[in-house]
Amino acid sequence: MGLNSSDREMIQDITSMGMRAAVLLKGVILRKVDRNTLEWGLQELAPADLMGKYCSLLTNRSEYVSLLNTLFLVYTLEGQLDYQISEYGMDSLKDDLQEINFSLQQIGDVFDLAQLKQVI
Repeated sequence: MGLNSSDREMIQDITSMGMRAAVLLKGVILRKVDRNTLEWGLQELAPADLMGKYCSLLTNRSEYVSLLNTLFLVYTLEGQLDYQISEYGMDSLKDDLQEINFSLQQIGDVFDLAQLKQVI
């Protein structure tokens, strides 16, 4: 797949954000990350900024569906965290972790991430 530098940057940004979100959620599941740290960490990932920057690019190409899904999962998690925790508890974050991990796996299947790291 021929990727230009802006495509590679977008893939790297979203993949990195997804991986960092997965680490945070795994920390919650292992009870090493508390709610305040999770909130702070999700804000630091700035999924809204990435959504604004990349959404129009992601919706125009079908091969980017896993990137869009990863971005949307983290964006929604940050925005709905209070509601999700109050309604379903911290244990519900396990489902988010599974979905993010699945999307990251799909990204890895579509794009050669090792090659991207060398180029960027």
